[in-house]
Amino acid sequence: MKFLDSLLGRKKESPIDTGNPALLRAMHEVATNDNADNRKTLYEALLASMLLIPVPELPKGLGSTPGVHTLQVGVQVPLVRIVDANQIKVTPVFTDLEALRNWDPNTPYIGLKAIDLFRFLLETDLQDVLINPFDPIRKMIRPGGRVKRAEMEVLAKGVVPSNMGHQKIQLKAQEKVLIGLPANPPSETILELLRNKAKEIPAVAELYYFLMARGQSAPEIMIGIGLSQNATESEQQAISQALGKAIQPALKPNEFLNFMFLSGPFGQHIQKIGRSIFHRS
Repeated sequence: MKFLDSLLGRKKESPIDTGNPALLRAMHEVATNDNADNRKTLYEALLASMLLIPVPELPKGLGSTPGVHTLQVGVQVPLVRIVDANQIKVTPVFTDLEALRNWDPNTPYIGLKAIDLFRFLLETDLQDVLINPFDPIRKMIRPGGRVKRAEMEVLAKGVVPSNMGHQKIQLKAQEKVLIGLPANPPSETILELLRNKAKEIPAVAELYYFLMARGQSAPEIMIGIGLSQNATESEQQAISQALGKAIQPALKPNEFLNFMFLSGPFGQHIQKIGRSIFHRS
């Protein structure tokens, strides 16, 4: 894992020394006013951050002292694994030592640049990152949040995600997926916004929602788009962005919907088992 070689040793005025104040402010702003500008600021702050990672035990070769270390290539990092109430595999990270100790006063930890953490996590089956979780018997002392796998895939490239409340998904050839219906479907407000926007787009013939799991990733709610005519890649992108923009105000923090254009046998399968949202007369 070559990225481990880029871990930083302790430096004066590193983000971890100062408690990642820019990241904390950005998380607070998104919590109080979730919009595209605030999310962009949050992602930028996250990419510039160094985080504290609790570990069951310190990796061999680091000695017995917790803190920010420089790891050598090939050192394996054991991570804390938690299965949340939605059966999603997550790992906790923290902006500063006080936030970590508010969660667990005794756990060992290492410091890791956020971008290297995301690259590392993409090689595991962990699906989400929880920032600043806290023990329920203690009060929350820092803003927190959740970074989803789809966001990590973009952040790991050093790129600020865009339109992450919604994104277009395209299956690879021969990719195996599991399809079903979500136990908690999109809200009626979101469904109505999708219907209204679909009526304004002549190329959209029908919309469905369904649940899809790909490989080791957590199941995600999908919006299937059936077209009444052929559309270029750029036209499809414009359609998915228009639908995504329409639902943005109704999305809860950390709520995501993915769009997929339906065609061929897969599209016919979704038409049979998916739940219809819109059908043009």
